[in-house]
Amino acid sequence: MVEIKGKVIFDKELCTGCLACMTACIDARCPTENAEGVSMRRIRKVTDEKARFQKNICTGCLHCGLCISKCGQGALYRDEETGLVLLRRERCVGCGMCAQFCPEQAIFFDKDKKAEKCDGCIEYQREGRLPACVKACPVHALKIEKQ
Repeated sequence: MVEIKGKVIFDKELCTGCLACMTACIDARCPTENAEGVSMRRIRKVTDEKARFQKNICTGCLHCGLCISKCGQGALYRDEETGLVLLRRERCVGCGMCAQFCPEQAIFFDKDKKAEKCDGCIEYQREGRLPACVKACPVHALKIEKQ
C-alpha cells in the first residue's frame, strides 16, 4: 500500500474550472441521495488585471491551523499522524470564531450551526487512497503534499 498522507495543495496554473473536485467532494461526503450535498472545495474565477484574463482558483482548507487557536472549545485540532486540521463536531458551539480567521474561507456551518470543514478525506488516506477531490481532478491541479 502506498503512503499517501498529507494535505491537499492546489496549482492554479493547471485548473480548468471543471468542478470535478467539487462533485467528488459532495459524493464522498454525502453517499446517499437524500443527504444535503455540500462541497468543501469552491471554484471561483479571479481576473488578473495585468493580463486581463480570468483564472480559476480552487479554494479549500490549507490545514494551516490558524483556526485552532481561535476555537475556545477545543473543537479543532491537528492530527499528529497526518498533520491535517480536524474537527470534533461534538465540541463545536457554532460561535464562528474559527471561520473569521480562516484565510481560505473554508469553514462552513450546517443547519445545526455546527462547523464543517475539509478533513482531507482522512479515512481514504488511512486506507492508502487519495482524497476524492485529488483523485477526480483530470488535470492534476490538486495534489497531496506529504507531511
